[in-house]
Amino acid sequence: MDRSIIAVVGGDARQIALANMLAAEGSTVYCSGFEHSAQQLVGTASTDPLTAVLMADTIILPMPPTRDGETLNTPLSSYRIVLDSEFCDALTGKAVFTGMAGKLREISPAYAQLNIYDYSATEAFLLRNAQATAEGAIAEIIAKYPRTVCGSRFLITGCGRITGFLAPMLRAMGGSVAVAARRPSDRAKMEALGMEAMTFGRAARRAKEYGVIINTVPARVLDSRFIDCLSPGVLLIELASAPGGIDLDECKKRNIGVLRAPGLPGKYSPLTAAEIIKETVMSILEEG
Repeated sequence: MDRSIIAVVGGDARQIALANMLAAEGSTVYCSGFEHSAQQLVGTASTDPLTAVLMADTIILPMPPTRDGETLNTPLSSYRIVLDSEFCDALTGKAVFTGMAGKLREISPAYAQLNIYDYSATEAFLLRNAQATAEGAIAEIIAKYPRTVCGSRFLITGCGRITGFLAPMLRAMGGSVAVAARRPSDRAKMEALGMEAMTFGRAARRAKEYGVIINTVPARVLDSRFIDCLSPGVLLIELASAPGGIDLDECKKRNIGVLRAPGLPGKYSPLTAAEIIKETVMSILEEG
């Protein structure tokens, strides 16, 4: 990346690794929102968020930029960075990079007018991030499920990018993998890869057969009918973005736990995740 003044504000371990990479490559990097991290910032300047943004030409915000529509996503900080008009004014005229940029544009008409680039919208980013998410999901399964992957039965709901990586990984480790998908073409693709494929209706009827069920669909697919058919001790994992596809209220009524697992690349592979963001941002800047 060309030498420039960059602010990395908010986010998790991915953004800290990103800031360190940018600094090591010669950029001047201002950081804010990481005071509770055990991970060390190297070669960067830590300051308050407004100063960081004002000092920089390029701003890199987390993915998603906000979870509540009012404040910046800062899981490693107790500082509440309000996405108000003052912060918006500080971003005006800058190149602002974030993931899931729609959440930032939705805050107000003023935010919608900013020069925002969505680094999570490119196919290269989505594929590489899906691969990292799939590996993180396997790490969660190994940590939380009391059986080995080998010999266990898995059901994945949805047939997007994450499933494209996760299903073959689980199968290669000796798991029995089924995929529920709406489109016949997706089911045919999974069958060609050696997985069992089925409709969502059939998956609900056979839900008791599976020890681990992983949802990747960001719309309600595991409803009360589906949840009624779950086996005792099943591990439910939610990988989809909010609102997710698992009916949490129904699970709570039945005392069924749900492992909500957002941001797995930041948790398990922050260096790789940071590289993915950096390379995507670099490509966008180079393309002008």
